[in-house]
Amino acid sequence: MRVLITGGGTGGHILPAFNIGRELKKRGVKLFYVGSVRGLEAEMEIGFPYALLPVSGWVRKSLKHRILFFPDMLRSVFKSVIIINRFKPDAVLSTGGFVSIPVLLISIIFGIPVFLVEINTIPGLAVRLFSYFAFRIYVGFERTREYLPHHNRILVAGIPVRSDIGDGDSKEAIKFFKLNKEKKTLLIFGGSRGADFLNRLSRHLHTIMDKEWQFIILGMEKCTGLERVRCFKFLDKMEYAYAVADVVISRGGGMTIGELLFTGLPAIIIPYPYAYLDHQYHNAKEAEKMRRNIKVVREEEATPELIKDLVEKLYGKKEKIMKKSPSTRIAEEMIKYVWRD
Repeated sequence: MRVLITGGGTGGHILPAFNIGRELKKRGVKLFYVGSVRGLEAEMEIGFPYALLPVSGWVRKSLKHRILFFPDMLRSVFKSVIIINRFKPDAVLSTGGFVSIPVLLISIIFGIPVFLVEINTIPGLAVRLFSYFAFRIYVGFERTREYLPHHNRILVAGIPVRSDIGDGDSKEAIKFFKLNKEKKTLLIFGGSRGADFLNRLSRHLHTIMDKEWQFIILGMEKCTGLERVRCFKFLDKMEYAYAVADVVISRGGGMTIGELLFTGLPAIIIPYPYAYLDHQYHNAKEAEKMRRNIKVVREEEATPELIKDLVEKLYGKKEKIMKKSPSTRIAEEMIKYVWRD
């Protein structure tokens, strides 16, 4: 079986694509990835054969970029024809982003089954546009059905996080972070955008919270003057952070919410207020409906005193890890539908 995966530009498109891709690869599927030369994927280690197209996003771009969009899209369509003719996929999986549009267009013309993934409550343009032609649409939230046709083709599979994100060993994690195993641990991280607000909040919480709490803060390079704190500009062992966290404070990026739902950790989500279409807030509110141990607080309401109170109320309310990750579920269902030797 051969699957062409497309989707890129931002982590919300790239990471689900790679997570599902890894699950397909484990099951013997041959993969080819198509991304954008201007997306984050151009700087990442992909792990399987790939090509990058010249097209990039339209939203929030300058007039110059919008003018260049059309010739770049045309070149990307021609390049997609060549890629699909050479790779001959049995199915195409798209996680969204403008780079997926030329690939999906040619796939539909060639009669190749198309599978779509949408991790946001409100679907993006590519998913809305091609949902009419999709064989299957995998969504993260029940509410997403309201924005899409053909409900019989939609499966609420969850957000495709890494299948091993909940496998961290707590004893190893305590050693890694050099934590006190007798204390409670608060994990705070803001993702690639908006970390400054959470870093400031972290310092206030460190001052007003009981000393029985210790902190892991991601997105903060130096912990100068802070006791009981471990800080990292970037951490590539998130499974360790989740393994020792008693409560999480985070932004509301789609993948972050997916990981919180998967691991069952109690969390306070403070959505990034300038996210496109307020995606983070809408996603967080859906997560809050799904789990009693998730609370959503708007940034302007997130005083240190309120957050401290919520952290203490959420302590000890961790739920069970999901039995099967959404990435695994999607990969297995795709194989069931289109496997060919």
